[in-house]
Amino acid sequence: MSEQGGEADVGDPVCSCKIERNAETYGLSGLDRRLLAEREDGASLRDLERVVNETILAAALRRSDDEVIGDVASVYETLTDDEASAGERTALTDRLSRAGVDVEGLHEAFVSYQTVRNHLRECLDVETGRRTELSLSDARGTIEWARSRSEGIVERTVERLADADEVAAGDVDVSHTVRVSCGDCGASYPVERFLERGGCECDPAAGDA
Repeated sequence: MSEQGGEADVGDPVCSCKIERNAETYGLSGLDRRLLAEREDGASLRDLERVVNETILAAALRRSDDEVIGDVASVYETLTDDEASAGERTALTDRLSRAGVDVEGLHEAFVSYQTVRNHLRECLDVETGRRTELSLSDARGTIEWARSRSEGIVERTVERLADADEVAAGDVDVSHTVRVSCGDCGASYPVERFLERGGCECDPAAGDA
């Protein structure tokens, strides 16, 4: 099979897997196209698992009776991340339920990366074998995911401190810059610049001399 096969329209009767059923239930007409594009850009199966689940969650929130506080990514993390406290998860679940969101149904709809792999291979004809090389695109995606996740954790921690009157804070927005520093040549760059320029000032051939 090729890395990216022919595109299957959502609703194609030849595919009846869990992702297809969710697409029909939640009206996710562009989900397959997005999965194909994300995979082509180097997204891992774990990345695509999150894409599917956050897309399902976003559709459920759009159908809710009230506006649910928090962006889709933070709501998803609180519902699924082991680092979220039981109190946070319970409070969010109660808020979602009051807004008319079927939280139990959401958890049942969420998919695993194995389900994503099967959907790619069996429904979209996409090769999902392990990749032996890490591309710059893969690296950028991983770094951005790690940075966003770190920012989200710090932001939620500060908000919890503010709620507990441990610190004074309004509507906080956390951001940070990741730098790469080389102990050999002494150069230091923001990670984006480091990747764009192809590394630091060190000569890779010097070690072979």
